[in-house]
Amino acid sequence: MRRIPLSTYRLQMNAKFTFDDAAAIAGYLKDLGISHVYCSPYLQAAPGSMHGYDVVDHQKVNEELGGHEGHRRFCERLGELQLGQVLDIVPNHMAIGPENRYWWDVLENGPSSRYATWFDIDWHSAEVKLQNKILIPVLGDQYGRILAAGQIQIEQEGVEFRVRYADHMFPLAPHSLATILQKAANLLREDTLGFIADSLSRLPSPDSTDPTLIQERHRDKDVIYGLLARSCAERKDVREAINNLIEAINADIDALDDLLNQQNYRMAYWRTATVCATRNSTSIDYVQGPGRRGSSARRFSSPGSSFTKAGPSMAPQDTTS
Repeated sequence: MRRIPLSTYRLQMNAKFTFDDAAAIAGYLKDLGISHVYCSPYLQAAPGSMHGYDVVDHQKVNEELGGHEGHRRFCERLGELQLGQVLDIVPNHMAIGPENRYWWDVLENGPSSRYATWFDIDWHSAEVKLQNKILIPVLGDQYGRILAAGQIQIEQEGVEFRVRYADHMFPLAPHSLATILQKAANLLREDTLGFIADSLSRLPSPDSTDPTLIQERHRDKDVIYGLLARSCAERKDVREAINNLIEAINADIDALDDLLNQQNYRMAYWRTATVCATRNSTSIDYVQGPGRRGSSARRFSSPGSSFTKAGPSMAPQDTTS
């Protein structure tokens, strides 16, 4: 049963104030004359979030707050006291990083991502080098200087290959990994690794938005990465060859720049991106790390992309338990 809130009390949920903590003071709030508890966002946020706006998964309750069971106990306690609940949900606030599998998938697969339409992205930039790329303004200096200083590196963990800059991580596009694996296959004269590299290079283009090709790309990619994982697990020489090639790329500015240019995103100096946006009027808005827009997070503008909304459509809800 829904009812109009007469008085609310805001609760800031985080790992230090969980669902059980909120349930414990519900009786006190009832005595104050509160009709509805007004909760801060409690969908799954980035690890350590103190505010909940840096959401990484709209489809589950934050585990750090007590997860599903903690949420159930909290709602049951509100029901016992006949207290309503107002939920603060801001769907266009999401954290960037590996925990956000939807954004990570977009960075890895570009327009052919299964979640590309979740985000407000302009893939058709006026600048040719940014066509079908997302401009990510996170660098603390000009791209060339950052690259020359060795601050951008390729990392490998198992069959996960990432680009790292400071605390930021981004995925490698499958087709760019094919070049590394093909070189390793040639060095080892290893047919299986050569087949894997060839298969990655033959995946449907990341620029494609055809539903059939998107499904084919993701299906085949998962199978290919499974083969790569098995090959790396069974053969030490394969692991060492790939690792050596990655180290060589990290030590070669030109090779590293070439690999970065094959990604579905482009990192940029945030000041440059902001200046460019003055002419292009396209914005990018996201929550970075533990900050939120309007405080420690930044609002950037970019000529190549727009990230202003994310996730399924949601609105604040008034729910009485």
